[in-house]
Amino acid sequence: MTLYMTGLHALCITAALGTGPAFAQDAAYKTKLVSPGTITIATTGNAPPMTTMAADGSLSGFDVELCGAVAKGLGLKAEFVRVDFAATIPGLKSGRFDMICSATARTPQRLASTDLFMTDATIPNFSTVLVKAEDTTIASVSDVKGKTVGAVRGGQETRLLADLFGAEVTVKAYPGIAEEILDLKNGRIDAVAMNYVTATHHVHLDPSLKVLTPGFAKDGVSPYDHALIVSRNEPELLEAVNAQLAALRSDGTVAALSKTWIGKD
Repeated sequence: MTLYMTGLHALCITAALGTGPAFAQDAAYKTKLVSPGTITIATTGNAPPMTTMAADGSLSGFDVELCGAVAKGLGLKAEFVRVDFAATIPGLKSGRFDMICSATARTPQRLASTDLFMTDATIPNFSTVLVKAEDTTIASVSDVKGKTVGAVRGGQETRLLADLFGAEVTVKAYPGIAEEILDLKNGRIDAVAMNYVTATHHVHLDPSLKVLTPGFAKDGVSPYDHALIVSRNEPELLEAVNAQLAALRSDGTVAALSKTWIGKD
């Protein structure tokens, strides 16, 4: 198994966004929206700093603010709907949402899917492991062999662990990150497989946790880029969103949001 040798210094925004022409088919994509004049967006609100919920119930985070800026550029209201991650893609397929904005990985499998569209890349990331700081039995990601590891249901880490370790790792699925971290701290699982940006955020908040680097490396899986997901029924919206992402990168908005939420520009 090859390990990904990069830490925080790799999280500068290197992913090139598309520079397609200004979108001119407003009527085409606006007539296909779930709600007229509104882009309905699925997010979990529990994957900080990408998507998180404040005590007053308001949503924020890198992805949330980025999607809000995209909606504004399109002249649309952004309506965020909180769901478990496993419900995001089924909801998109059923026509409940126009877009998913929830720390999604831009993987070859999703790019090849006939159920959804991935936008151009936003920021880079990779998968790794979160453990208790006092744990000396898991010093590298390969040490999860023989352990019980939490992973968010529907996320890419479940498949990544299966591909790399097979039956040597027991994977316990969770609806969200908060639930798996709680079980980690209470000793019900040995580790959590998750993305580096979110893992680092939790370590900054709670020194009883630590994130392992280097992380996992598997071609097409980790490292990876984040992206937004657009309904397969709305190809015109995909083009419009990509045009907005390019504009937001060009005017410095993406870099500013990254510096605010992730600490890198």
